[in-house]
Amino acid sequence: MPDTLSPIARTPLHEWHAGHGGRFIDRDGWQVVAAYGGVEHEAQAARTGLGLADVSAFAKISLRGPGVPSQVLSLSPRGVTPVTDEPALACRLTDDHLLLLAATPTATALNPHLLGFHEGRAVVKTDVTSTYAGFEVIGPRLEEVLCRLTHLDVRPSALPVNSCAETALAGVEALLVRPGGRSLPGLRIYVAWDLGEYVWERIVEAGRDVPITPLGLEALGLLLRR
Repeated sequence: MPDTLSPIARTPLHEWHAGHGGRFIDRDGWQVVAAYGGVEHEAQAARTGLGLADVSAFAKISLRGPGVPSQVLSLSPRGVTPVTDEPALACRLTDDHLLLLAATPTATALNPHLLGFHEGRAVVKTDVTSTYAGFEVIGPRLEEVLCRLTHLDVRPSALPVNSCAETALAGVEALLVRPGGRSLPGLRIYVAWDLGEYVWERIVEAGRDVPITPLGLEALGLLLRR
């Protein structure tokens, strides 16, 4: 009898998570880490040091074409802004390239923000969720660790809330995004999907003396609540 269940997608960090005690749950067609141990313990470790969460499964939509600038909300060049009150972001990479970033694995979370965009000559819409691995780095020692991996100035004065920048991090091309709505310093890091595990391990290695703590999505959600 054929299997009628939808396949479960996995992030490029799946084997790393499994080897470090990650407890998985299925969410919107993805297998993601809920926690490694105690949720409050993970959250507290991030509050005093640095937490690292895998958000590779969170939906990402690329909008590219000459129709993008005239149809999007007012954005500064190479900037990022909340699309609405919902936890989604729009990151402008070039004048005609916008990257929409959801806070859940399901791409339908971005549907309200795609109204008015019609795929065609003006705008080409592409699901790039599996193109970029994504991490949330959150905690008071964020700058201390990231300065060991990139020459980019990641202080809030240089990379403020609702801004993004492309840079080299751990020797590879990366996109850094600073979302708002966090009580702790936090950055999103996006790299090529097949480099996800490599960059994750470089971040963990750079923060061994902090220490850096892997976070499941339950602890990350706890930290992002006000």
